[in-house]
Amino acid sequence: MDNPFSSSPHFFTPELGGSSTISSKSINLEKHSHSAPVVQIPSIRNYGEILTAAGMEPDLTSPDVPSPLARARCCDVYIGYNRQDPPFNRRLVKWLTAELEMHASVFATDRSRNKDAISHCAARVAMEVAPVGIVVVTVQSLSDAFRTEEMLLFSQNRKLMPVFVGLTRNDCVSSDVIQKNGDLWSLFGGELWKDYGGREEDWKEVVDGLSRVDMDFEASAANLRDCVLDIVAFIGKRLGKRSIIESIQKCSESGLHELPFSRNENFIGRKQELRQLEFILFGYIEEHDEGKLADSDIEKKEREKGKGKMPLASEEQKEEEMSLTIAEVGSYARGIVCINGETGIGKTELLLEFAYRHMQQYKAVFWIGGEARFLRENYMKLSGPLSIEAGIDNGSAVSANIEEQAIGKVRKEFTRDIPYLIVIDNLEMEKDFWDGRPVSDLLPPFTGQTHVLISTRLPGIFNIMPFKLPYPSPSEAMNFIKGDSSLLLASEDDDVLNIIQEKLRRLPFGLLLVRAILSQLAINPQTLLALLDSPMAAEITYGPKDDPVFQYNPFLIQLLDVCFSFFNQLYKNTKNLAMKMVEASSWFGPSPVPVCMLAYAAWGSTSNSNSRNIWKKLRDSMFSFPCMGTLNAEGKEAEALSMLMRLGIARSGTRPGHVHFHDIFKLYMRQRSSAEPSSLFVQAITDEGFSPAYTDHVWAACFLVLKFGMYHHIPIDLGPHDLLFFINQLVIPLVTYSLNELSLCSAVLDLLRVATQRLELLENSLLEEAETARKMKSIFGGKSQSFIESEPTIIRDIVTLRAAILETRAKIMIKTGRSDVAEDLCRTAINIKEVIYGVEHAETQLAHKIMDLIARVKSRF
Repeated sequence: MDNPFSSSPHFFTPELGGSSTISSKSINLEKHSHSAPVVQIPSIRNYGEILTAAGMEPDLTSPDVPSPLARARCCDVYIGYNRQDPPFNRRLVKWLTAELEMHASVFATDRSRNKDAISHCAARVAMEVAPVGIVVVTVQSLSDAFRTEEMLLFSQNRKLMPVFVGLTRNDCVSSDVIQKNGDLWSLFGGELWKDYGGREEDWKEVVDGLSRVDMDFEASAANLRDCVLDIVAFIGKRLGKRSIIESIQKCSESGLHELPFSRNENFIGRKQELRQLEFILFGYIEEHDEGKLADSDIEKKEREKGKGKMPLASEEQKEEEMSLTIAEVGSYARGIVCINGETGIGKTELLLEFAYRHMQQYKAVFWIGGEARFLRENYMKLSGPLSIEAGIDNGSAVSANIEEQAIGKVRKEFTRDIPYLIVIDNLEMEKDFWDGRPVSDLLPPFTGQTHVLISTRLPGIFNIMPFKLPYPSPSEAMNFIKGDSSLLLASEDDDVLNIIQEKLRRLPFGLLLVRAILSQLAINPQTLLALLDSPMAAEITYGPKDDPVFQYNPFLIQLLDVCFSFFNQLYKNTKNLAMKMVEASSWFGPSPVPVCMLAYAAWGSTSNSNSRNIWKKLRDSMFSFPCMGTLNAEGKEAEALSMLMRLGIARSGTRPGHVHFHDIFKLYMRQRSSAEPSSLFVQAITDEGFSPAYTDHVWAACFLVLKFGMYHHIPIDLGPHDLLFFINQLVIPLVTYSLNELSLCSAVLDLLRVATQRLELLENSLLEEAETARKMKSIFGGKSQSFIESEPTIIRDIVTLRAAILETRAKIMIKTGRSDVAEDLCRTAINIKEVIYGVEHAETQLAHKIMDLIARVKSRF
């Protein structure tokens, strides 16, 4: 055993006083102290002697008492551990301490690292004062002088709460340890009290007492989160602190752990990459089959003795562990890994599998879509589950940095020792879409325990070393296609499949689609290859900002053409609902799509007369398929969705009634289909109205209708009444939510600016049309009417809405400290209202009150 005091400096060591529970003979560290003096723990009674010897005033009631002792005197929970324990143990202690410190006074210490007598005395004070004594118990703890003393003191006072790591209370039988009975103690047992010169009687009392404690907890990688929260809840009840109990209940009810997609039960490959990610982030590799940590000391003794209950690693596993050297690990940034690779290579699947495997290692897993236009909103939505008030009206003063302050509130939560996992999937840009600030400003400074995983096509971001995801080997690619060998293939089919996988450049997305086609569409590999070699249906054109996946892999287009041509054959009698659903999905936002909206967009083009009634019926019901949870559809609709899910084109979301489509399918459909599905998507969103549950879909509709962002080239033109309804039904509620809940000032101001411009264009076009119609009548006569003549209130409705938007923009400018801009906007709104309502009207006076507010704000600055 390593000497815990070999590196400690010489320091003053008073004798134990009579009030000490443990006699001075029970702790003798001279055997392993080498050149260091004997260290014995002072009691509260003779702390004055310590202060006097150190030249300090021995007034324990003075506020000048050293902070360690002041903190110890009000201790609610004492936590004893060893900093030389494996990283998992230290992670457990940091997390537990951070959780408890929000509600109680915690004294967590490794007494073997205390460098002076004052620190030792403070620890002793905390041990005697604390109502609860937590000790992290490992096999090494039973040969540790400090851990043994802590357990003995707490057990005698009935305050002990052991947290077992690597063993259980049933393993704690002193006779088994001494006689080395069982696999565990054959490696670590013996007369352990001799390791630190303790008394055998005290040591036996400690070990046997561990099996009789009133309450204990067992922590492992498989239950870490549950264990920590259970400990915190139990301590809350023990201390009578209702705030602790309420916080745990709120955490369990808040849905913090929701991931957007269900786990892929058929996840294939990437074993080495998963183990490398574990080692980079945790510093160790988990043995998932056993659900235990791979402790290097245990593995070493296993190899020496050739026995024990933990299995030896195979040669393949050893090679995988050695493939990531210490130097390589040091090249990665602390707490963050950026997984790089082209679209379809499996980045999202790798992140999803890692998140599900290690969900218990984090208090929460936050999945953030990294698409440029939605990243800021997705990040700020974390304020809800984190119970952070980030809205613009939540006590924020006038400031030009109001959005930055809201971001800072979220970032601050991730600097503590409570571990979170932030997954940013499909990061498109290093700078924010709205204001150009670096995306790295959203990330925590990594001084805490939070980890960040990012998937991206960008070759290098944030000046950190990318974790490049390689293409699978030929044998791995064949496993992607064959899967669990449920395909009935002839021996000669392997050669055909090898040709197909090489044509697809062994892209996992394409390989899995080949497998689905072979298994679900009942065609053989030879037929599939022949179809893939046929001429392409039509060339696909690309924009400068489009994903280049098809440019790199033109054979993938052929595969998608073949897949969807089968849909055209299978669904002739139902007007190809499956195809229509995929087309409609390409215009939704990046998050999982509500099936009711998806169905409405598809039905809108196949059965216009009944589409609204069908959609309402679907909206009021719960959908259910065996492969996606609760879903309840009938006939052709169920058949279409079922086929999409069996082929892997759609996948179920974790929220009931939601499905998700891969970006490759969306890109393909936007290139192959007409603009009609985009119009039907907008109609479905508008009819449903605004909801905070799917704001990214509302934003997507705004990009299409208001013609800004990425889709400005899509021809969607709403009529005057439809445009006004769209702005009132979606844009105004979206603005209100984004400001009051998320402080998205940049995005909201851009949205309102574009909406104002669109209304101005509409007003001008209607006035021009009316003037042209008037001139035509004067020349040619006739009874035809302009739109304004047939709808005489339309201009009033347009300018009234424009004035309301100008007032909203002015209020935001006031809040963000841009009073000059606010004044110009408000003056325009007043001019409009004076023309419409008159000077003395209440609406006009409201606008004047905003102008008065601007004047007061300007006078203060």
